[in-house]
Amino acid sequence: MKIVDIRPVLLTAPYGGSGAQASRRSACFVEVETDTGLVGVGETYAGVYLPELAAGIVDWFKPYLTGTAFKTGGGDLAALMRSDVGRSALETIAPLLQGLDARNPDLVFRLGSWLASYVGRTGLTVIVLSAIENAVWDLLGQSLGVPVHVLLGGAVHRRLPLYASGGVPTFSRDQLVQQATCARNAGYRGFKMRANFFAYQPDVEVERVAAVRAAIGPDMTLAFDAVQSFNLKPWSVKEVVHMLERLAPYRLEWAEEMLPPFDPAPYAELRRSTATPISGGEGITTAAQFEQWLRAGAFDLAQPDATIIGGIGEARRACESARAQHVRVAMHVWGSAPAIMANYNLAFTQPNCVWLERPVMNNPLEEEMLVDPLRIEQGYVLPPTAPGLGVKLTQEIKAKYPYVPGSASLFG
Repeated sequence: MKIVDIRPVLLTAPYGGSGAQASRRSACFVEVETDTGLVGVGETYAGVYLPELAAGIVDWFKPYLTGTAFKTGGGDLAALMRSDVGRSALETIAPLLQGLDARNPDLVFRLGSWLASYVGRTGLTVIVLSAIENAVWDLLGQSLGVPVHVLLGGAVHRRLPLYASGGVPTFSRDQLVQQATCARNAGYRGFKMRANFFAYQPDVEVERVAAVRAAIGPDMTLAFDAVQSFNLKPWSVKEVVHMLERLAPYRLEWAEEMLPPFDPAPYAELRRSTATPISGGEGITTAAQFEQWLRAGAFDLAQPDATIIGGIGEARRACESARAQHVRVAMHVWGSAPAIMANYNLAFTQPNCVWLERPVMNNPLEEEMLVDPLRIEQGYVLPPTAPGLGVKLTQEIKAKYPYVPGSASLFG
């Protein structure tokens, strides 16, 4: 089963509702087609922020991962093949000349990483490559008629708790309380709200957190997310410690990305300075980088994302590194159905995964792209059963949510 085509698909859907920072949200999906006619679907988180650039990077990968670049021998590849180095590499490259095997996600990631080694060994190129790798996992599962978690060794959890993820800082206090109350009434086990990551305002945060705790009651889990301290004047460790001391009466399950995501050392310092568990890692690209943060002692709770880190394979390696460091995992999930299902399928195979995130920002692409609805019982999600990732990207969906140029978001 060979890969014959790789194509980006940009869509724009309504999003957020009253009080949200955005009324629409774009996404970049990737379809990987095989010579059997089977098509796999993946998603890159970059589609929210840079949809057209993400699509361009997919198109850059396409001739190499379908084998057409090797067949035509254009540009530097032709020169390479004429050289002694190139001739000695022919045996290695030969299997790629007819297109990659769509049953080998790891090879897709390794070749993609090699191709981009000079221009994007981390960062945006890896985030886009995630979608291609995830689509190949989808293909493999479809071809064998099993969900991806079976391919990864099988589910080790009978169920995993879901927390509702919303609480954006542009909500008024009443809107925030309303969303938290809806999450409680829907049976979610937890709720995550965002800080105003543009301003350091402990008094306001205490007021908002207190209101949410009152709305959800004493037993429901509450988490607090500063969104990587996305701020022209990022918070200091001292400021975060002070804020968390003020928030201590409201029993946060974790405080998420309270500091900028550039250096693990301040995260480790913060962990030593507060009793509140510290989480992070959603924006880290490659498992190797994630392991560096884990070894530095940055996280009590690690949050890799298969649509960012390089795909399901790299996310699995990050989870395994976390387990080796005795760190719990809660997969980061902030996208459409392919993002949800890539992370959920992986999560069920990881013994140290303790939470799953469920966005509650009214994105129709979260549910309309599912082959089967999520199986949820009393706030817990059960292992997926649909083959592959369990997602679909039909012509009807493409027609219903056409891409709107200029709809990229800064803040998700």
